[in-house]
Parts: sequence; structure tokens; C-alpha cells
Amino acid sequence: MRDHDDTLISELSAHYARLLQAGFIMLRQAVASADLDWIQAEIEFLHNVPSLIGESNMLRHEYFWSKERIAYTEWATVPGREHQNSRLRTYYQPIWNDMDSAMKKILDRIEATNKNK
Repeated sequence: MRDHDDTLISELSAHYARLLQAGFIMLRQAVASADLDWIQAEIEFLHNVPSLIGESNMLRHEYFWSKERIAYTEWATVPGREHQNSRLRTYYQPIWNDMDSAMKKILDRIEATNKNK
């Protein structure tokens, strides 16, 4: 099982690195627009991503996926933020789509662990 965990963590780490690359592009666009709310949203979304690279605690990945990602999506999809939502779909959504199967494995594992308690 440990090799499987290492493979999963490795896969997620690559996705998080891609998120950081996209995130710096998004942050640069937010700064160029002088939109302080957007700048703050990007910083809030990205601030934990570096610490998730190589992270073995599955609950941290679950928190990012279920809380931080959702909070950012909710922020970006508010009426009046069409540009930010368009950027989300362009930069983050493809990475999230690629992360989906790995995150489902983590969520299933957490659920199974919780059932066995």
C-alpha cells in the first residue's frame, strides 16, 4: 500500500506544481488589473499549495479539494466576476480535471478509514 501512496502523492505533487504555475499567471493578471479582491482571492487559494507538494497527510489534500478549491470557485462564480471565472476555467479547471481521479481515490480512502473507526 505504501508504494501506491507514494505514487498517488507523486501524481498530486505534479498537479500542485502545475497549479502554482497557473496561479502565478492568475496572480499576475490580478495585479495588472489592480483588483484587490481578486489578488486576495488568488493569494488565499494558493497559500497552502506549496506545502501540499510531497504531503503524505491525505486529510490535507481532502481539505484543499473540498474546502479551498470550492471556496475559490464560489468566489469566482459570483455575478460580476465573469473575467475571473473565465480565467478559472482556462487555467485551473483543466488541472482540477486532471486531479479528479487521484482526489477520488483519496476521498474514498478517507471514507473507508472513517467507516472502520
